[in-house]
Amino acid sequence: MATGGLAETRVLGAPDSRTRSIWLTQLVLAASVVIISVLVAALQPELFASWKFIVGSLAIIALTIATLAVPWSRLPKNAVLAVPFLDAIAIGFVASQTELRFGYLWVFPVMWVAMYFRAVVLGGLLATIGIILLVDSAMTTSSTSALRIFIVLLSLTFIGITAHLAMRQMGALRRVLQRQARRLAETLDRRSAQERRTTEILNGVDAGVARVSPAGTMLMVNDAYARLYGLDPLDVNLPAKSVEYTGLRGMPVPLSERPLARAARGEVFTDARVWLFTGEGEWRVLSVSSKRLSGSDRDDASVLLLAHDVTAITHAQRERERLSAIASHELKHPLTVMIGNADLALEDEDVSPRTRERLETILRASERVLEMTSSMLKTSRTAFEGRESYDDIDVRQIVIDSVDSFRPTATAHDVAIDLEVHQALPATADGFRMRQVVDNLVSNAIKYTPREGDVRIVGSLDDDTVSLTVSDTGIGIAPEDLPNIMTPYFRTSTAKETASGTGLGLGIAREIVAAHGGTLTIESEPGAGTSVTVQLPRFAPDPADRSAGS
Repeated sequence: MATGGLAETRVLGAPDSRTRSIWLTQLVLAASVVIISVLVAALQPELFASWKFIVGSLAIIALTIATLAVPWSRLPKNAVLAVPFLDAIAIGFVASQTELRFGYLWVFPVMWVAMYFRAVVLGGLLATIGIILLVDSAMTTSSTSALRIFIVLLSLTFIGITAHLAMRQMGALRRVLQRQARRLAETLDRRSAQERRTTEILNGVDAGVARVSPAGTMLMVNDAYARLYGLDPLDVNLPAKSVEYTGLRGMPVPLSERPLARAARGEVFTDARVWLFTGEGEWRVLSVSSKRLSGSDRDDASVLLLAHDVTAITHAQRERERLSAIASHELKHPLTVMIGNADLALEDEDVSPRTRERLETILRASERVLEMTSSMLKTSRTAFEGRESYDDIDVRQIVIDSVDSFRPTATAHDVAIDLEVHQALPATADGFRMRQVVDNLVSNAIKYTPREGDVRIVGSLDDDTVSLTVSDTGIGIAPEDLPNIMTPYFRTSTAKETASGTGLGLGIAREIVAAHGGTLTIESEPGAGTSVTVQLPRFAPDPADRSAGS
């Protein structure tokens, strides 16, 4: 109860809009009287000989001071009406028996009463002013007194009625707007609650869900999708840490054939399989499907992407195929022995017809089982296929594909990419691993370069060495941090403030380059940018060196 009493006292102590308005009106009236008094003293000082003018002016000023000092919140609601009625009487003194038209000051109390009270109160104020005019007219012998009374009352009546009707219309409009505002607020609250519930539901499912615009922009992703693709929670349109491949250690999926690009084109597909190499160095298998979403009057149509992690199922299938292959291989040898011995036994002329028949039955059954085993072995060979060997690749094409995949992100962040690779860069290397290196360097350059910055990629071929330099105008690296930049999980304080990351990318890239017999060097200056140079031998290193990169 104490709390309620305090709250009520606070509300009563605060002046309402009506009280504040009478303060303002009274201050304007008092200021007008003061200015008039100054002008009268300068231009017609004899008017101060009239005690009525002096009394009326002083009364208005005193009434203004009282209006500001009286605690209206403690008085009845209509007590404030005393102010305009007393103002009308004081103005009557100021305007009495003078040729100057001071009666226009009645406009202040008339308009205030007309705006904040009913028409009956307005009529009472006009009647008070009329009585003042009649008394003043009775004290003068002017022939125009009656006309003056009529004109003044008629003008004040029109002004009061106009202000009263305008205020009523404004009040009605304000009430309508308040109702509409409440309805809009309720609708917004319901919409926000629905969006929160929808987000909670989507984040509760294991499948990755993303809503994609026709321009290829991520409009919404759930936690599972962001986790699979390694998206930045602050900006899901930044480059993903995970890369899509056509198969296990295969080639990267072309930019135009990636599920996101296909969805942006409006394609509808089901169970599109991609191999995802995550930022943590794990392989995941995704089954991606798309579905069109109809747009509203204000929103364009979009596409929903559903990504199911089927890694466990795929590995189970591969394990089943592997076991089938092993079983087929192991069964093939004893079956061959059985068939061979049965053939030899059938060549013996001393075998009785009964035994010959049984041997032929065994032979036919063994041959049928051998055929089934060979079929199982043939269909299971895919379980043993892989891409572990080095190939003759063109590093230039890998760079072009990587830049094409990151160019939309760079454009979205106002970062210009200048590609200067004018000749083929042939090398014997692991194409999958080299794409991983290039993606990491290009992604870092874009991520840590502010808007309107530049990223420059230069490739060259010197004798038997392929050189690739990725430089940017980004935040740079402090000299004391540069020796530790390759350390796993190390990130500079500036990098942490600029973008999210794990601190593993450059270390992994250096290990891959070293496994190919190459070098990776970094030059950087804080605030000026960073330059990373990769040098690779054109020909594959010894097999012993290759194992370091596997």
